[in-house]
Amino acid sequence: MHYNYDALLEAAGEMEQYSGYLDGDDLKASQQVQANFAGVRNRFVYDALATGDDPEQIKANIVSDLDTLAEENPGWAGPAYIVRDELVARIEQESQKNPTWRKVVRYTPIALGVIAVAAYFGVKFYNDVDLSDPFESRAGVVARAEALEKTLRHDDWASTRSRRGGFIKDILLWPISPSDAEVNAAMQVAGFAFDAQEFMRSQQAQCNYTGATYGEELTERERDYLENYSARLQSETVEWDEDPQFTMLVVAADTLGCPPIDRSMFELPEQDVPEEATQDEPNA
Repeated sequence: MHYNYDALLEAAGEMEQYSGYLDGDDLKASQQVQANFAGVRNRFVYDALATGDDPEQIKANIVSDLDTLAEENPGWAGPAYIVRDELVARIEQESQKNPTWRKVVRYTPIALGVIAVAAYFGVKFYNDVDLSDPFESRAGVVARAEALEKTLRHDDWASTRSRRGGFIKDILLWPISPSDAEVNAAMQVAGFAFDAQEFMRSQQAQCNYTGATYGEELTERERDYLENYSARLQSETVEWDEDPQFTMLVVAADTLGCPPIDRSMFELPEQDVPEEATQDEPNA
């Protein structure tokens, strides 16, 4: 085989145990298993792309390896096909991205941060923030930071400032209620913020981290981090790099009180270039 799939196959096997209608503890366990699989998958894809090999060849190797595994070990066919399809789709997606983004994602806990935000902000109403620009653009990042700010503000008012009122409270909070699209946009920025934190931790940078693990709900420190991060991304004083995602990382590091980001962190490994075995000798 071209790669080691053991961790991915194990994680995929755990996901197969959760199917159909889930609620309560099973739903929470399923989310944790999916988050674990996504984290292992992201790291696998980053490492595969970091070699500099052609993405199409990487995908072909993966398909060959896992199809062969499924044929030779029918009991593992289900997990093998899950891993194959997930890796091929992810490599297709990630190969289009720049090294900055890929390297940050390499260290994500996947965004157990994203799952925490998803569970924490399960609200939906009308749309207000213009989200037409792509996430990879400066305007798209700023808009999503605004959506995160709006979502945090709504949650704060709904859960801590208004403990009574029921239907009347919902009406009063309607003007600041985020839509589905805004919640999803908020999750993108929040997920990147938590991924950036894990990346800085992997670099052993001295920062004011929010904590070592992520729970189902945001802690006060995590909330403060996201609030400050979203506000800084919207500040007119931000100096934007030509790569908006690099700026997002710089702002995250600054929000956490980390040392300045060095671009050398994102240099991909140099590839070995074989020397020519022989050289033409000069004519006698």
